[in-house]
Amino acid sequence: MSDTQRKSGFGQLLTELRRRHVVRFALGYAAAAFVILQLAEIVFPAFGIGEGGLRLLVVAAGLAFPPSMVLAWMYDLTTEGLQRTEQGAAVSPILPRLALGALLVATIGMTGALGLFLARQGVFESTDRGPDRRVTPVTLASYDASEPIRSIAVLPLEDFSPDGEQAYFAAGLHEELITKLSQLHDIRVVSRTSAMRYADTRLTMPEIGEELDVDVVVEGSVTRTPERTRVTLRLIHAASESEIQTLQFDREELADMLSFQTEVAHAVVEAVDTDHAETTFTQAAADLSPTAQDAYLQGRYEYERGTQEGYQMAFEYFEEALAEEPEFAQAMAGMASARFLIGLDEPVASEEEISRAHQEARSALAMDSSSVEAREVLTFIERSMPRIFTEDPMIPAPGSEPKQITVTSMVSGVDSLVIDVSAFDTAWVAAQTSLGERIEEQVRMRALSGERNASSRVAMEARRFMTDGRYTEAARLLEGLVDDTPEYAPAWEMLAHAHVASGEPHDAAEVVQAWHDSGAQGAPDALQARGLYEDVTRDGVRGFWQWNIERWDALEAQSGRPIPRMNYATAHAAMGDTEEALRYLTQALEAGEPGVLQIRSDPVWDDVRKDPRFREIGRQVQEMRFSSGRRPRAPGR
Repeated sequence: MSDTQRKSGFGQLLTELRRRHVVRFALGYAAAAFVILQLAEIVFPAFGIGEGGLRLLVVAAGLAFPPSMVLAWMYDLTTEGLQRTEQGAAVSPILPRLALGALLVATIGMTGALGLFLARQGVFESTDRGPDRRVTPVTLASYDASEPIRSIAVLPLEDFSPDGEQAYFAAGLHEELITKLSQLHDIRVVSRTSAMRYADTRLTMPEIGEELDVDVVVEGSVTRTPERTRVTLRLIHAASESEIQTLQFDREELADMLSFQTEVAHAVVEAVDTDHAETTFTQAAADLSPTAQDAYLQGRYEYERGTQEGYQMAFEYFEEALAEEPEFAQAMAGMASARFLIGLDEPVASEEEISRAHQEARSALAMDSSSVEAREVLTFIERSMPRIFTEDPMIPAPGSEPKQITVTSMVSGVDSLVIDVSAFDTAWVAAQTSLGERIEEQVRMRALSGERNASSRVAMEARRFMTDGRYTEAARLLEGLVDDTPEYAPAWEMLAHAHVASGEPHDAAEVVQAWHDSGAQGAPDALQARGLYEDVTRDGVRGFWQWNIERWDALEAQSGRPIPRMNYATAHAAMGDTEEALRYLTQALEAGEPGVLQIRSDPVWDDVRKDPRFREIGRQVQEMRFSSGRRPRAPGR
């Protein structure tokens, strides 16, 4: 074929495309798709549809384009309706077939490219659960509205604001929801740290519910502009993926951000547990200026970064909020915690700075005695430094003699003290707010620093996983720990417990057998290991706990030292023996055992949470958690 004929054929194709209005249709399609996607970006959040829905719409628009071009080639939209386009007289008969073939190739190519892109994004893959995790399909369960909610997880809220700069507002609302829900004694709330793992997750609701072992998941979004703030929340029954309720909040020119967040959180609390929703929450922010509230939320967002730079920036934001509103209790608590953590990072901390952080925490609580943040920060600072703080206030009253402070060691010639982190009382740390969580995290890191405490650090992290229902992750940590330090008995016990909590009692029996085989001091003997295998074969999970109870009884009788009552309480709760579980739990509370603090987050208590006696114990545990002075000591300690 000559060059003239090729140009002529190409020219004919262009002429035919114009005659059939294909080019005009393509431009119109692109413009319409752009407008629809822009509208979807605004409208979807209002109906609780996240980025997944928008992504699906983009894929659909791309896949629909080539077939639409084929239809535009074949048909014209006229006043008489859709008519098949007649072939032009000057067009080669083979040209339409070539054009359709080209469009078909384009369709296949675009479909293949989109498929390859989605495959690389992992859309078609099973969720990554780690190399050692067994992937099992999650079967949808049925939803029974009469069943009470025993456990809940609040996922990080998505920020759909046009400027994309409202992440700090969404983060503040997320924490407010968790803090308020945590005040309900008969519902287990997954910690904010564990919930943060599910930001931008591809997991389905049943998969999230199974991983966290929760009944209900709360998801939602925030869309905020200077003119309007909209929050959309959905309460979803995780196992069935059924929507229980959708809550939507709209405000024009929102200035009172903290009161709005409290209002939203209270609405969720009432939706979850109408009968027992607490009414005394944090102070109303109605009289606080918008500037102070915004600075406080920005400070919380920076504080959550968990770095020294973040603490310093948070301190400055809190200071800015207090300059605007000197009686802002939450900002004062934030400044105290930031100052404490900044000082904690130094090997030698200024006595003056520690004293100021303590006094600021006391001032925050005086400003608002109902503030969870203020109570938590003050309690954690005082309980973390038992050798520095005494029963009386550390700061002397104006005009009085300076109080003598007992310190661990003094640096010669320098008015400062060395913080003895080995004295930190970490057993009682059970944070509910981000301010407390960071103190908890840093105190534990310091208290368990060094090779000598490496095993304790891993075990503590595993324990945190287990209290959030993340048994597989806990097991991975503990398997490595028992390999490295087989003489560390708590790791073996926790590993067996993790397998039982996952519904694998025979795996727990294998762990105990491996513990025996290690020859470590204190390991069960061959008769005990064989007895556990027989017990779980006969009675399953109940057999495991019954074996533990018998073993604890024997150890108590042999050593003469009492086994913590919480051990027995947990075992009976896991077996479904409610009366015995509550009896031992009451004994543990009366003895002041630190383990009672874990009932708020331990899934083993989910079936007992609605019992009025458990709710009363939960209330007493909360009071004990924030009690002044030194904690009660457990039996035998």
